[in-house]
Amino acid sequence: MKKYFKLIIGAILLGALFAYLFYKDINKEVIALEKEKDNIYLFQVGVFKNLDNANNYAKQMASKIIYQTDDFYRVIVCLTTDDDNKEKLINYYKENNLNYYIKQINNQTIFNKINKYEELLKKSTKEKAINEVCQNMLNIFLTYS
Repeated sequence: MKKYFKLIIGAILLGALFAYLFYKDINKEVIALEKEKDNIYLFQVGVFKNLDNANNYAKQMASKIIYQTDDFYRVIVCLTTDDDNKEKLINYYKENNLNYYIKQINNQTIFNKINKYEELLKKSTKEKAINEVCQNMLNIFLTYS
């Protein structure tokens, strides 16, 4: 009986060791793949069921598009592919007391098209310039989405 008990415990420990090593290896690959993705971060400030409500709300924003998904109209004020610009926009919108939600999408075509605007956004410090760059990227987003 002791032999079987030792054998069962040994098999469980060996299985746990293999499971741990497998998980550790898979986890590294998932993290690497996630970093390789061409992420686009949308700064969404509102979701509406009614287009008129979305239009009324969007009038308050300096840069904006209304993007329809399913039965909802989403008001987007900017987007970026760059992590530094994402942090810059987070700080910018916090300073302006604008509540937002960051929606992450993947679209290679849009990613490639707006990539040239990322450097402009990095260098922009004035509110008007930031909003103009954001509006240009939003227009490209609408064109290719």
